[in-house]
Amino acid sequence: MQELIEQISVNELDKILTNGNFIIIDVRSSKGIETQGKISSAINIPFDSIEQATDVNNENYNEIFSNNGPFLFCCTGGVMSYMAAIKAQGKGIKNVCNLEGGHAAWLKLKKATVV
Repeated sequence: MQELIEQISVNELDKILTNGNFIIIDVRSSKGIETQGKISSAINIPFDSIEQATDVNNENYNEIFSNNGPFLFCCTGGVMSYMAAIKAQGKGIKNVCNLEGGHAAWLKLKKATVV
């Protein structure tokens, strides 16, 4: 049975970044990151690659997912990252959550990004 994906607010993310215990997965394209920047510690795994990256039996499996997380998925507005979190959860990845409002919410509160 699939669990609900926890939503993390931008303000909660500020606290999380201070503790440094979340792995942030930005599922936007590299073009989106070049244009808008990213949260400093985020790892870019485009949405189209999530199923392969989270499938231990796939040659494109990303070793980051052998970690226990927790994993925070992020995109521009929070929708694609929510779907990516569901895909990851479906592949057996535990401790997944989503950035509510995505990178746009992060920028709206004038949070720092890197390119």
